Amino acid sequence: MSAVFCSRGADQAANAFPTPAEVFRGRTFASESERDIFFLRAIHDRYPEHWPELLEANVTERDYIQTPAKMLRFVQELGEAMRDRDDPAAIKNLATVISDKRFFTNINAYHPEILDAAAQVLMQSGPDGRKALAASFSEDHYRDDAESLAELAKIVGEQKPADPVLAKALAATAFNFSTANGGIFPHCTTESVRNLLLLPSGVAEVRTHLNTNEIFGNPVRFESVIDGVTAADASDLKTNLTAMAADVKAKLAALKNNPGDYRDAVQELADAVRRALEAFTVDKAIKK
Repeated sequence: MSAVFCSRGADQAANAFPTPAEVFRGRTFASESERDIFFLRAIHDRYPEHWPELLEANVTERDYIQTPAKMLRFVQELGEAMRDRDDPAAIKNLATVISDKRFFTNINAYHPEILDAAAQVLMQSGPDGRKALAASFSEDHYRDDAESLAELAKIVGEQKPADPVLAKALAATAFNFSTANGGIFPHCTTESVRNLLLLPSGVAEVRTHLNTNEIFGNPVRFESVIDGVTAADASDLKTNLTAMAADVKAKLAALKNNPGDYRDAVQELADAVRRALEAFTVDKAIKK
């Protein structure tokens, strides 16, 4: 019996969960995957009263830790079975995988491949699935484990969904979230910006934050932001970065007699902006 099927004890048998024979009705399949996807759709469509329990039996912390390959397969096949259906129960269970820290902060069993699969399935589920994915980009998640958020941002960037709710989620991660003491996780910031810039509305979203109030309010954050711009080769922002370079130069001049951590941070930001502009110039020359 395939891993996607629930194990049925006596108590569950009393509730008349359909047997595979009842579900398949003599049908044959070209592969196990085709069979499993048919099974999932059949339970959802013909036995909806059992759909929630099927999901809850297969999307579990225990399977995530003990049988990750089984859980990964289930998530992937669930994605095919429920593609474009925006099924509430499927979304709820998949959102748990990427939003509940029992999964993404488990130091003994961290499986980014399962988080990636769950994020991809939520994106292909429909608008509600993408909203659930966007909701996982929370400040609590950022503080609990910023690296898993960076991983989710990468999946969003690879898929390039034209849904502004995800662009807003990546922008919040890059420009708003912070640790309890006001710090940031540079790699997460850089990855959020890099992948945000792969989305249709990404350049416009980033551009709104490239203002002196935000930049000089947290130059450490914006050094990582500029690293993300460079990594994405976002030459559409060259004019903005040129203006930023002038603003940062003026700020450094104003801080000439005020050495310290803040001035050092502004200097490092100036260096990041310079590297970005140099990279754009080199790329343009190569393309010619």
